[in-house]
Amino acid sequence: MEIQRNRPARHSIRLPGFDYSRAGNYFVTICADQRRCLFGRIEKDEMVLTRLGETVRKCWIEIPQHFPSVEIDSYVVMPNHLHGILVVNPKFPDASRQQRSTLIAESFGKPVSGSIPTIIRSFKAAVTKRAHESGFLSGGVVWQRGYFEHILRDSREFVNAKDYIIKNPLRWAFDEENQERKSRV
Repeated sequence: MEIQRNRPARHSIRLPGFDYSRAGNYFVTICADQRRCLFGRIEKDEMVLTRLGETVRKCWIEIPQHFPSVEIDSYVVMPNHLHGILVVNPKFPDASRQQRSTLIAESFGKPVSGSIPTIIRSFKAAVTKRAHESGFLSGGVVWQRGYFEHILRDSREFVNAKDYIIKNPLRWAFDEENQERKSRV
């Protein structure tokens, strides 16, 4: 007997046919499972990280050690999500990318080395592994399935994304996901 799961069909938010390993600026948002506030709290408009939040921060800034063609620009770890700008740098092209003569679209079970989906998948796995090894998240799920990304196509979008990231802790008091806000209403 086959068990039916009541999960909504997954729809890709990726730009069809886009090479997510190509040079560019990518604004990403990665949410905690069920948008729970696992990573810390905002006090006086500043983020105070939990041990898990500190693990998220450390794994995020270590991305360039594992993907040398990627730089971290602005980022913020929030109570229940992370926003960041990843810069895939054309100065350090991935060797496997140079050898491809045609675009190879990423698909399930066929990751593309150095692509944004591969980077995010590796980041989420590293955080989860460290959280379980450290014992401050025994058996729990850290991340929501998937993530959100936006290709920053020009300097205006880049500046707007950077400004959004920097000011995100200041807006937490008004965020719908803020449990303290909900209890005051």
